[in-house]
Amino acid sequence: MTASRSYRSDFACMVLVVATSSPPLTPYRTLDMTSHFQELDELGYTILENALTAEQVEDAVTTLREVYERDKGHVSDHEPMTQRVFNLTARAEVFRQMIQLPEVVACMSYLLGDDYTLCDMGARSAMPGLGAQGLHRDGADFIPNPPYDVHKILPLHTQSMIALSDFTLENGATRYVPGSHLMDIHPDDIPPEDEKRLICPAGTILIYDARLYHAGGANTSDKIRYAVQGFCCRKNIKPFCDHTRSIPPDIVEAASPLLRRLWGFEFQSAWEEAESDFRIIEATGAKAVFDF
Repeated sequence: MTASRSYRSDFACMVLVVATSSPPLTPYRTLDMTSHFQELDELGYTILENALTAEQVEDAVTTLREVYERDKGHVSDHEPMTQRVFNLTARAEVFRQMIQLPEVVACMSYLLGDDYTLCDMGARSAMPGLGAQGLHRDGADFIPNPPYDVHKILPLHTQSMIALSDFTLENGATRYVPGSHLMDIHPDDIPPEDEKRLICPAGTILIYDARLYHAGGANTSDKIRYAVQGFCCRKNIKPFCDHTRSIPPDIVEAASPLLRRLWGFEFQSAWEEAESDFRIIEATGAKAVFDF
């Protein structure tokens, strides 16, 4: 931890006031997202067209290439023939912009509640020659939901697949099975004809309930298919990345209230330094979780 982060023992009053230069965000509640919400409920996914500008796409791809070059290609041990990087909101402003897009926030809030957090934002870039993935769900198994909830199942995670290349059949456009977020079914039992493909230009975002069966296709082209995933979860679900310890303090101080919430500063697990001496990572709006 860096010296620029301060700590106080009173978890009921732990706020370090900092200035923020972030521009105000478009309130997502002013958007007409009715059709997108209906698709999320019924199909398990929705598509946001023209979500990014050409400049944002170019900036994001340039940043990824620089990161991959620093990491000497960073070919994933988990999945050979892919390049991966995590904690992207710490690396460039363009990724912080993406995860705060009003339409993205609206969809995430609809499925996960207004207090959802960022599980992690990472990139999975498919290299030429990569084979097809098997159909899978992200982050959780199928969980039935009591009748009192408006959703057929309780969404614990929601994914955003952000296309930074044109997605084509040749480069392995994402496969997905509409309605599979409601199915108690093994992926091997899903007929191939039930799959759809995300054929789209760069700058498109696919938002889907994490229980939607999906997979990357085979990249038979001669170019890398660039994509970023912004994976979000309910606030009581443990995220993949501890952003409170992973984001540089100067970036935290300049961030919007929304971004600090997404990083988990408002829902921290305090640690006990000494008896009754509870501490957290501080930032504007930082809170400890003592609600029992």
